Amino acid sequence: MSDLRKQTTINSNKSLAPDGTHYCAVGEGDQALVFIHGVGVNGAVWQPQIKHFSKAYKVYCYDFLGHGESPMPSDNPTLDDFVEQLNHLVGYLGLSAFALIGHSMGALIGVAFALKYPNKVNALIPINIVFNRSDEEQSRVLKRANQVISSGQVGNTKQALKRWFTGKDSAAERNKIATIGGWLSKVSPYGYGRAYRLFASSDKVFSNKLSQLQMPVLYLTGDDDANSTPAMSKQMAELTPNSEFYSIANEAHMMSYIAAGKVNTVIETFLDKNHSK
Repeated sequence: MSDLRKQTTINSNKSLAPDGTHYCAVGEGDQALVFIHGVGVNGAVWQPQIKHFSKAYKVYCYDFLGHGESPMPSDNPTLDDFVEQLNHLVGYLGLSAFALIGHSMGALIGVAFALKYPNKVNALIPINIVFNRSDEEQSRVLKRANQVISSGQVGNTKQALKRWFTGKDSAAERNKIATIGGWLSKVSPYGYGRAYRLFASSDKVFSNKLSQLQMPVLYLTGDDDANSTPAMSKQMAELTPNSEFYSIANEAHMMSYIAAGKVNTVIETFLDKNHSK
């Protein structure tokens, strides 16, 4: 099935929550998985995971604030605004316990949600998360976010795509990269910029809190991710009691989309081991 056909199928299962959040719900399993995307894309980026996990789980994904078809955040949103968007959604859906999987900015939201609502999360998987950037790196990301907001344009995304998809150049991979590029070209620059600015400033907020996470946690990244590095995920795992760390060889930032088979296998093994089914 083509990416377009898969996206159409997923959109046909998409609904609107009372606060305007657009979400999809696919599958008939007894256990729930909730997926949170990263900056610049939308819930449809989880197409490969929806297809795979909906065979055994009830799978949910949604567009976070300023992305896809969900409402814009305020001019200066906080991480808690994104946490509460998710909390309102799971409340509306009647989900009292679920596994939470987030990518990049979505991983930051996932950790913040699990810290605030620990009884709702029975397993947590932050994918390609950032942690304790250097001041120089944080300044660079913040500058990029402010440029997007001030110019009203996302701008040239070629550098980001090159970094996100290190070493990927087959015809099938180029097609997937083009799909991501299309989403980036259509995202609201203000929604993108506000979320990206928050992403730039939120990687240190968990420094003294990770010991509070008691649910099973898997920090998952790729060996070739230059910004959400294996060292970052490993450090977080060392600070989290019931956790493990795994880095996938020859994969970079968008590995959950372009190398879904590898990522899904690791996720499934972790969920099986921790009795989430």
